[in-house]
Amino acid sequence: MSDEKTSVGQAPEQETAPVLPMKLDVTTRPIEPKGNLVGFASLKINDSFVIDDFKILQSDKGIFVGMPSKPDRNSKTGYRDTARPITKEFRAALTEAVKTAYHEALEKLQARTAAVPSNEKPSIQKQLVNGGKQAAKNNAARPAFEKSGKAKNAER
Repeated sequence: MSDEKTSVGQAPEQETAPVLPMKLDVTTRPIEPKGNLVGFASLKINDSFVIDDFKILQSDKGIFVGMPSKPDRNSKTGYRDTARPITKEFRAALTEAVKTAYHEALEKLQARTAAVPSNEKPSIQKQLVNGGKQAAKNNAARPAFEKSGKAKNAER
């Protein structure tokens, strides 16, 4: 028996294959902030593997990336990461890619918002004031109503 550890699902090492440059495609979905959560992200690696449910979080130190996780009663935080980077270098590359994609998505949203004409209704307070002014104008334009008891009796 060998003292070497092998992982299930990996082929034994043969000749070293050339390392391909890693291509990270990040898509983000900004949301209305809920606490410090400001969005979600998905990561596609080399057009071959996708990881969903990264959380984009805002803190006083700036934006950071929360790893996909699931509830776990036995952990200190109540959650356990289901995917996580192993090296500091990859974590830094992932965080930078997510930040860049998030800022680009925000810029697109802001550009779309600026391009849409504002058809927003005035506030309820302004609507009430304007309605009161319009009613006063309409009432001033009407002829005065005369009360006559004889006219009522004559019609009966």
